[in-house]
Amino acid sequence: MTDQNTSQPGPNTNHNIQTDTTPTVDGTARRNGTVNVIVAFIVGALLAGLIAGAVAFLRPNEASSNGAGGNATAASAGAKDSCDTTFTVVASVNQWGSLAQQLGGSCAEVTSLINSTSADPHDYEATAADLAKLAKADVVVLNGAGYDGWAEKAQLDKNRQRIVNVGDLMGITATEEHSHEHEEGGEGEEGHHHHHHGSTNPHVWFSPEAVLKAAEAINDAYVAEAGENSKTAATVQRHFNEWNGEYADFVALVNKGRAAGVERNYVATESIISYLLDYIGATDKTPETYTNAMNSEAEPSAADLKSAMDTVAGDDVDILVVNPQEMGGFAKKLNEAAISSNKTIISATEQLPENQKTLLGWLTLIAKQALATDTTNGFFLTQDVKDRTLSDYEGEWQSVYPFLKDSTLDTVMEAKAKKGDMTAEEYKQYYDTGYKTDVEKIVIKGNQMSFTRGGKTATATYKYDGFRILDYEKGNRGVRFLFTATGDVPEGAPKVVQFSDHGIAPGKSAHFHIFMGNASQEETLKEMDNWPTYYPASMSGKEIATEILAH
Repeated sequence: MTDQNTSQPGPNTNHNIQTDTTPTVDGTARRNGTVNVIVAFIVGALLAGLIAGAVAFLRPNEASSNGAGGNATAASAGAKDSCDTTFTVVASVNQWGSLAQQLGGSCAEVTSLINSTSADPHDYEATAADLAKLAKADVVVLNGAGYDGWAEKAQLDKNRQRIVNVGDLMGITATEEHSHEHEEGGEGEEGHHHHHHGSTNPHVWFSPEAVLKAAEAINDAYVAEAGENSKTAATVQRHFNEWNGEYADFVALVNKGRAAGVERNYVATESIISYLLDYIGATDKTPETYTNAMNSEAEPSAADLKSAMDTVAGDDVDILVVNPQEMGGFAKKLNEAAISSNKTIISATEQLPENQKTLLGWLTLIAKQALATDTTNGFFLTQDVKDRTLSDYEGEWQSVYPFLKDSTLDTVMEAKAKKGDMTAEEYKQYYDTGYKTDVEKIVIKGNQMSFTRGGKTATATYKYDGFRILDYEKGNRGVRFLFTATGDVPEGAPKVVQFSDHGIAPGKSAHFHIFMGNASQEETLKEMDNWPTYYPASMSGKEIATEILAH
């Protein structure tokens, strides 16, 4: 069941308004058991099918924000976790630390040394305390591939510790020094910090294949550390099996995009998520001269930069990928070109963002953003949003709020509780805030809207004022279509009206959320918690409940 309000921010979700309006592990024992074999076979089959179906990958608990030094992340306190032994895990970066925590649950005390997007991994210098944590850990998880060389230089003991190096698992080593240099940048760069990977792309946490291999290796390390017949081993194996199910869902999402023939072309300010984009079948249109310049000590020439900007603005590019941790002058110019040409921009940090709980969840979110095929849930291309008129909303509409109050929608709240993370009563309280309104009826005809409150009706004339795309913190987006009252506005009729109905282009609305205000459009855009919702006046409360459940 799709939440009828999915395009609106969920509980405790912040928002931003867009300005554009238009191997093996050392000492590891392998897993045994029928369940493991079956799960591995299913996931392996799904993965194999995906890779055979198109461009293969083989082309070249909420992480806390404690700064670069990091603190132990809170172990997931699952009621089912039973641990007769626990172990300490140290990861060089929180991308892998989050995966280690998810797989270890309450049996693993995980510390990510770089644990915030405010820390620059290319500039990081390990402290003596960091190196000591690495040396003392039972299990160590490194990125490898030259990305976290400072961690690889720690005094690790392969005879005592379980060491997972993801770069080694993938057979990727730093063929050229993964360097980072501070330079007084050329024109427009203002001393931008460059990091050069040479012929190596060390961002392996964006490789679904690497993430799968890392999860297997971490699970192996945990089972070996705990002992195969221990309660801890059973607990971590359960977490791994659950994770495998999530991975199968991720693969199914990408396969669905392939089956639908989704094609995406992109330009990237740097190759941060190229593994993931290759995996979903996207095509890199970044001019090679620009990429070569950014991956070397040379700055892009004026001609190279113009070529890249023209490519971004061209008709055959859908997406620009930026790394907000590395937004120098050249990246900003490509970003400006994407905004001015109304292109979709995907922002991908290096570290796991503070609002993302798991590595796989993060990859799934970026894949949804890139595929952009789920408009109802807020995943669409910016350039596909089109202007709409009041005719899309014409008709007689009734508020659903009375049906929430008289318990007609209780079946909806109960269904949400079965799938969500709140009780039915908590959902009812949330929707009470969202649906609440004293406008019982709205009638829209031509360019006029009539609002009925307590039997009194006020009518005003409205003109279209464009649309706004809202970026929500959880990663999806919404569109509001704006209308402003003209002439004399009678009491009871709002001066500004904003519609949101999960649609992004002209089309008759089946229901809508409406935002009303008497200040400015910009002020009304700030409203996130109250979104009165309307269905056709001809529908009964039970029919509305059935309609909501059906979606």
